[in-house]
Amino acid sequence: MRATEIVCIIDCKNRIQKLEEIESNAVVFLRPRRFGKTLFTDILQSYYDRKQFANFDENFRGTWIHSHRTPLAGSFCCLRLDFSLVPPLPDRISQGFIEAVISGLTDFTLSYPDIGLPSDKLIPDLYDSPASLLLAFINNFKLHAGPEARLLIIVDEYDHFANDVLSTDRDAFCELTSTAAGHKGLIKNFYACIKRFIGDSDQQPIAGIFITGVSAVSLDSVTSGFNIATNISSDAEFSAMAGFTHDEVSRIVDETVDFSRLNGITKDQVMEVMEKRYDGYSFSQYADERIFCPDMCLSFLRSLISTRTIPKKLADSNSGMDAGRLGGMLSLAVPGARDSISQAIFRKESIAADIPDTLNLKKAGSFSQDQTVSLLAYLGFLTIDPETSNKSEKMHWRCPNEVCYRTFVECEAEAIGFRRSSGLDLSGVTERGDIMPLVEETARRIAGIPASAFSGFNERCLQIVFYYTAMDGNDSFLQPELECDTGSRGRADLFIRNRRSGGRQYLLELKYLSEAKGTESAVASKLGEAKEQLARYRDAPNFKDVKNLDCWAIVFVNKEPKAVEKLA
Repeated sequence: MRATEIVCIIDCKNRIQKLEEIESNAVVFLRPRRFGKTLFTDILQSYYDRKQFANFDENFRGTWIHSHRTPLAGSFCCLRLDFSLVPPLPDRISQGFIEAVISGLTDFTLSYPDIGLPSDKLIPDLYDSPASLLLAFINNFKLHAGPEARLLIIVDEYDHFANDVLSTDRDAFCELTSTAAGHKGLIKNFYACIKRFIGDSDQQPIAGIFITGVSAVSLDSVTSGFNIATNISSDAEFSAMAGFTHDEVSRIVDETVDFSRLNGITKDQVMEVMEKRYDGYSFSQYADERIFCPDMCLSFLRSLISTRTIPKKLADSNSGMDAGRLGGMLSLAVPGARDSISQAIFRKESIAADIPDTLNLKKAGSFSQDQTVSLLAYLGFLTIDPETSNKSEKMHWRCPNEVCYRTFVECEAEAIGFRRSSGLDLSGVTERGDIMPLVEETARRIAGIPASAFSGFNERCLQIVFYYTAMDGNDSFLQPELECDTGSRGRADLFIRNRRSGGRQYLLELKYLSEAKGTESAVASKLGEAKEQLARYRDAPNFKDVKNLDCWAIVFVNKEPKAVEKLA
């Protein structure tokens, strides 16, 4: 085994039993990307598939379900479909969709050669749609399977390609889901075919279907084709069905990390970092505990074990893709909703929004703020704030952790056309207490923002550029924090922490004026306002004892710093 390979077993306890108690033949379970949905579908297939039942003891020994096996264990012929690799390109989706179904049917035929489609029928060019391919399979199954054989269909990442299409091309998304004149409705027709053959009766070949995905928007957009599904995603009893609880993360750390090899790093330090970065998800208002993102936790631990230091990177390379998806989804919001949501995130405030009954994009040209918040929650960028929600008539939502917060910031940076660079010389800032290298570099970067994107530049945009400029310096001891909370005294725009012993630390209050409003008197007024705020923040409990703290008021007009003054 490689030093960085992590093997852990998470007991699903009574979750399978609870699933069987649901009075529905079609169950939908939604969670953000990288939350272990695929692993759970692996478990379901291993548990229910007739061909895998001989390995039941080996696969489940030591788990709760092993000693509480249900009568349905090993009862079905499982057809597993994985749509995560369907290319999200409008001109490739139909072929990719068919190929994904072919892949699942091929695996089924290998397990069940007598009742699966023969190889000469598993050729994509023979079918004009995924629905026609599935229909051919079901008819063949009905013809050759005995009366005791019934199908359990497991669909993993049902909406993976659809979400990517939605974030970039709304018309193409409607083409996928709608069966109106001139539309193919590939998704709608596919699930309509399943609906036709599913039921409790032995006369129906499909006993049930379990669907995983990220959001409800695709299913809500094909409602008439598949209106039999029960969405369990917000049920408290299934809140921890995917993801890691605090106790599970603690046990994984105990089982995988040899702290004697980590140069003084303690378990408490590791847990604190992981909680800050990857914890905080709540999928039900009534859930007992918050959930960690498992994929990010395991990636962090692999890096920790390999490098013997706490990883500086918050997440893997997929975070950039997440920022792109987030920007695409925010672009679907009604005017003003994006700014309102982003402002709340930056200030680390909760957002009041009721969960809409559906997220059917075909009924409106864009999403309301409530719909946008709900969609972002499905995608994992926001999560339920149980404490606030339980005290209010409306649901409240918040950014779950540092990774998601950084993704929001990166998304807003991309929206204004800002591009990061690395290795900036900010030695004056760290060694001499000179703020001007940071100010001048920020101005240079603002000057590079395309004119087409600069029209919406405002104070929050200025914060973003300052934040990334401080972060991109060649001194890793600088740690910028946006919207630093000072309690009842308000939020400081930017706090730059310096972990170097004796190094200068900075509290910045930033003001921005457009060129038209940037008169001398307006600059003076903004400067005075910034200084008054800094004086208030400096005496806040969390700053009063900060050593070597310099407070700077900075006013930009258009793309230039017009006032830079240190608070005495």
